[in-house]
Amino acid sequence: MTLSSIVTTHSGTSRRDFVRAGVALGAGSLLLPRLAAAQTGAPMVAGQGRTLTVSTWGGTAADGIKQVVAPELRKLTGADVVVDIGAQGPRYNKLMAQRNSPSIDVFFGTDELTASGHRQGLLQSCERSRITRYAEVDPRLLSLKQLDTATTLPGAPYTVISYALTYSPETVKKAPTSWLDLWSPEYADKLAYFSVVHSMMPGNIALMAELLGGSAANPEPAFTKLKTLRPSKLTNFWTDWAPLQKTGDVILATENDAYTATMKAQGYAVDFVVPKEGSLAALNYVSLVKGTKNADLGQVFIDLMIDARVQEQLAVLGYAGTTNRTAKVPAELAAKITTGAKIDKLRLMDPLVAMNNRAAWTEKLNTEVIPMWSAR
Repeated sequence: MTLSSIVTTHSGTSRRDFVRAGVALGAGSLLLPRLAAAQTGAPMVAGQGRTLTVSTWGGTAADGIKQVVAPELRKLTGADVVVDIGAQGPRYNKLMAQRNSPSIDVFFGTDELTASGHRQGLLQSCERSRITRYAEVDPRLLSLKQLDTATTLPGAPYTVISYALTYSPETVKKAPTSWLDLWSPEYADKLAYFSVVHSMMPGNIALMAELLGGSAANPEPAFTKLKTLRPSKLTNFWTDWAPLQKTGDVILATENDAYTATMKAQGYAVDFVVPKEGSLAALNYVSLVKGTKNADLGQVFIDLMIDARVQEQLAVLGYAGTTNRTAKVPAELAAKITTGAKIDKLRLMDPLVAMNNRAAWTEKLNTEVIPMWSAR
């Protein structure tokens, strides 16, 4: 077997944006009413004539900021928003390059990369009193609370996504029920699997190790088992393997609920299933950049990102799972995203553990596991 895509270098954790077409459920009637000016208990901030620059993914991630959050910030402060778009890795590298004079005020990233940004002095904490909606965030999703203090916060988790299995129901007659089903002969050479640099790879290693009697502290069982896997495609984003699903060359993939919903909206015959062991949780944070001259505006912006009404609109735009416990979305949409009771099925990996092990685990995958896959 020859892998159709192998990633062997680490250019930074990345997750591409949702695709603009087809992500709004294909029905404008489900769009929620425009927000009224948001109310906040934080001190008023004067932003007239000022601009807040935020670094985020493109597609609906950027669209949500432009269409929903920026107008609210303007109503509250008078400030404008400029969106700096790109994959997460290059955007993070830009923070490093501009460490002494940042052009970015607010950064969007996974909880792992947010933790790394704080460790490397690229991000700074918010004043707890300025993030007035923080108490509304589901406490199960505060994956960086170890960085909290009595007066500060490392940022706020604004969306949650469930990573599990997406399969072709027209070909696969019985849906997989376990992560260990990845080794079923039915899926050999027809499996799209996390790339080595995928943001979920550390969580995947830890989960597999646990299922095989190990742990994040003892991941060797996972690496031993993974050597016998037979993926045909390594993937970072659903469009990497979607064409192969159309031809029947991929019938099972490790994928998330948001991207699966996007695929279904675009006519792909796919279904999402959470194995009995649960799904991997992907948490995205929004944080202040170290050295920003607009920390006051940035904190108003971050507070808006976890506002229930804002999250309701972002869920419609791109199937973004809600972190605010008071957010409410239509039942049809709730069935497609991570919200409510679905959070109980999430397996959250400590982002500090992921950060501390990523380099070593990446090297082991590249030197010991990938060669076994390529040799077939």
